Amino acid sequence: MRSLRHDGTRCVMRVLAILAIRNERPYLANCLSHLVENGIDFAVVDNGSADGSAELLHDSRFVQHLAGYHCVPFAGTFVWKEILLAQEQLVRTIDSDWILLLAPDEIMHSNFPGETLASAIERLDAKGYDVINFDEFVFLPIDHDYIPDYSGPQPLMHYYFWRPSMRAWRKRLNLSNIAGGGHWVEGADFHLSPETLVNRHYIFRDQAHAYAKYSHRTFDAEELARGWHSDRFQQPVTEFAFPPSDQLERLTSPDDRNLSRRHPHERHYWQWRTAEDLSNPKAERDQLKSKLDMIVRERAQTRRLSGESENGSQP
Repeated sequence: MRSLRHDGTRCVMRVLAILAIRNERPYLANCLSHLVENGIDFAVVDNGSADGSAELLHDSRFVQHLAGYHCVPFAGTFVWKEILLAQEQLVRTIDSDWILLLAPDEIMHSNFPGETLASAIERLDAKGYDVINFDEFVFLPIDHDYIPDYSGPQPLMHYYFWRPSMRAWRKRLNLSNIAGGGHWVEGADFHLSPETLVNRHYIFRDQAHAYAKYSHRTFDAEELARGWHSDRFQQPVTEFAFPPSDQLERLTSPDDRNLSRRHPHERHYWQWRTAEDLSNPKAERDQLKSKLDMIVRERAQTRRLSGESENGSQP
């Protein structure tokens, strides 16, 4: 089935969004409503939701756009590769022209007012491009909390530019995003669009959510060894306090599409203080001295326990 564009006309091609969910009910209705309004059907991999997310998929607003569903049981550990594999297998069973990867806390759109996301992808498809980057803008609830089940753009105005990632690709090329952890694709040769589209990432709903979201999450050991989740794993909870608004960009209105790319960030905001410390020579020297002092104390304690004197000889 081909989706309808926002103006009611039939899309020439089918764009299929693939989502992974686990207890995402506060985000999910906004995400699905936006997809439907933008002419995009969706398939879902559910990692054991128990908050009504699965039931929402069958709401009359969304059920006719639900193209596929698969449940991956949750065993207490977040295993992203397992979810990516399930997503890849699910989309292979569904007729579509393009695949779009997004999370429930993300809203993706064209750069141009009035152009739906499906139309933007169709336009770039017609130019011969196979893969599309989405620039990620992380919005923080500085002056307003995120609103579930909200009609229209979220009233969150402050954000920072994170980085682009390959989130849409032509299905017939059989590209895979597993090695890239969902950030880039590989496989056949492809033409990457020079035009990037927009991903608004509402990573936290409020300050309490920011403190809690990753504090109790258990990550897969093999994925941590590969370097995945390093910006989430064992981060000090206090660092998730939102930064001052003057360190962020600000929209003129919630539906403003003139997002600034002038100051890209290599790290998320909760790591900015660490990055500043490491770029400060004095702070770096102090940090090194602290580590050396700790090593000296540990060695002294080991000698005392083993009966060895401070100069290494036996008493």
